[in-house]
Amino acid sequence: MSTWMSEKEWRQAGAEEIGVTINVPFLKEIKQDSEFRQLLTAVYQLLNAIPSPTPRAATEMLAGLRDQLETYFALEEFYGYARNAIETNPTLSRQAATLRAEHRELFLQFHKIVETSEQIVYHECSAKVTVKQLAEQLDLFCLALANHEQLEMDLMMRKCNQDTGVGD
Repeated sequence: MSTWMSEKEWRQAGAEEIGVTINVPFLKEIKQDSEFRQLLTAVYQLLNAIPSPTPRAATEMLAGLRDQLETYFALEEFYGYARNAIETNPTLSRQAATLRAEHRELFLQFHKIVETSEQIVYHECSAKVTVKQLAEQLDLFCLALANHEQLEMDLMMRKCNQDTGVGD
């Protein structure tokens, strides 16, 4: 006896993403590229410096970091993740699809920080919004990004253990 699913049930079950896997060597190489990490560290230090940078300087650094973040996520999505893999592991596939989808959420979270900084520069927001608040928003973003990166590393380790097995 077969069971029919609605399209909504099919999407919610993760069946659409079965076959998504990660390409460990490429993903690892992308993560080891230090340009993005160095810029993130520089912007973090700038926003947390005393005295605070000017809103214009903060905005310029944040906009540059946004461009690097976009490139970083694009490289991960195009080279670090693979769709329609020959071998499938439904659990790994769902986790890979979830992590890949988080890139959009993280990018939008960071983009809001840049928008806020631009609003400060062009006096489009309350005078109470400060560079210090941008630093706090960046702290939250960095925590979310670190959590995401750790989950990707865990998934890479699971994929390696799946491919090579773990010795008993």
